[in-house]
Amino acid sequence: MRIGELAGLAGVTTRTVRHYHRIGLLPEPSRRENGYRRYELRDLVLLLRTRRLVELGLSLEEAADALSSDNGRDLVEIVQELDADLAAQQDRIARQRAAIADLLAADGDLRSPALLAVLDSLADHPAQERESLAAELLESLTGDLSLYQSVQSDAVLRAQVLAVQTSFEQLVDVSPTHPSVDAVAARARPFGPALSALLPPDLASVDADPEALLAAVSAGMSPAQVRCLRLMFAYWQEDMP
Repeated sequence: MRIGELAGLAGVTTRTVRHYHRIGLLPEPSRRENGYRRYELRDLVLLLRTRRLVELGLSLEEAADALSSDNGRDLVEIVQELDADLAAQQDRIARQRAAIADLLAADGDLRSPALLAVLDSLADHPAQERESLAAELLESLTGDLSLYQSVQSDAVLRAQVLAVQTSFEQLVDVSPTHPSVDAVAARARPFGPALSALLPPDLASVDADPEALLAAVSAGMSPAQVRCLRLMFAYWQEDMP
């Protein structure tokens, strides 16, 4: 057989056959006196085997390894690894489709039902828009909104947080060194441990710079508010058990 006939029978192009020769996947056949390659039945069978393995999802390197008779990896081992990879991809696709179904059911609203419920509970928050964004950030990082849900269910803690937050919003036009900044931070100190205990456990393992997270949360705040927020966090860290 000539290369065109071989390629036609195997359902590939002559360019593919030549590429397989170049990378050593398909041995070079003997040549006739006129210089043309002379392919035999064994070449066709090897090419068909290669095509089948590639169609299964093996790389050319893996296919060459599997078909090698000299120190090649066992085909069963390679295919088992491939099957595990495909299973993982299948799981990922299933999760993606489930997320897409949820998004379609929500008419394209990217916010989860749990987040929407939290946002409803923030209707009387003095900084509703900023706090809503902070809640969405927390859910995106950890998938956990129990902090907001717990505060909402604890009337005393919620009242304390809202009172301090109202005073915090009044720091917009004051100097960062004004005594009211320290006073607001001091008022937040008593309930700091309670809030810290409600933080999602996964927050500590989030692959993000804490300073960058703090900068993101405080973006748009006045200098006085930023200083007050940092004082609050410093107090809460000191008081952590």
